Amino acid sequence: MSNLSALAAGRTASIVMLLLILTACEDVPDEVNSVLLSDGAYVRIENRQDVTSLAALNNDVFSLEIRAAGDVLPADVQASPTLFMISNNQSGNEIGVFRPTNDSSSVFVFVGEEFVGLFNIPGCDWNDPDIFTQVVVTYDSGRRARVYGNGEFLGSRVISRDLNIGASDALIGAVWGTPNDTTTLDNFWYGAIDEVRLWTIELPSSEMQFRYENPDNLTRNYSPTGLDDILGLWRFNQPGVDGDEVPDGSGKGNVGILRAGDGTLAFSPDGA
Repeated sequence: MSNLSALAAGRTASIVMLLLILTACEDVPDEVNSVLLSDGAYVRIENRQDVTSLAALNNDVFSLEIRAAGDVLPADVQASPTLFMISNNQSGNEIGVFRPTNDSSSVFVFVGEEFVGLFNIPGCDWNDPDIFTQVVVTYDSGRRARVYGNGEFLGSRVISRDLNIGASDALIGAVWGTPNDTTTLDNFWYGAIDEVRLWTIELPSSEMQFRYENPDNLTRNYSPTGLDDILGLWRFNQPGVDGDEVPDGSGKGNVGILRAGDGTLAFSPDGA
């Protein structure tokens, strides 16, 4: 190859590399606030089965907070998309929050394998990707599950049995058909998910409006022990690819793992 040809080839390679870098930069926004899931992507949280893992939910008092936006579902989607799910060893819904396929303003909730109810959320529109909705589920020592949405109390039910969190991992954006068997995953989420939080306390109803209006705040008032009861905190404030970790801001080590599956993972500046 002549010097001139080599120089031309080098310039072409440099241009191609620059285009690849620019394309990659365009794919990830400068500021990341939520993860976008579609067509089979999800987040998996390992259940280590120790006192600081998801097994701590078996103490039968918890709160789950989620902030999410949906999107118009593909015409062939028949299974209700999942916001959060953890099963028992028989794949039953110990904790499950789902969007109905035929209702863009509601969620339905399971606790202890029992159907807590279908709840309409004021201001919710799962078909609009620009509208983020807050969902909170709490469960107290009297086995009462309460559901809140966008700061408002939506309803409750007393559950007849204790929680029985099995050995399965938790999922954000999908549901297990068989615990820990990724070939049986279904009910995938379409849209953005942000600020998923698990607590080992019942968050008071008096805080729900504050939490809705202040999505970055973990507590209403400062306390040196105020964050001791948070079991998992997944904020999705940094981009990643299939297999990357989602940090657990609780300090308990319950990291999430991004999984593209057969779908698409992306990130958005929208969210809390």
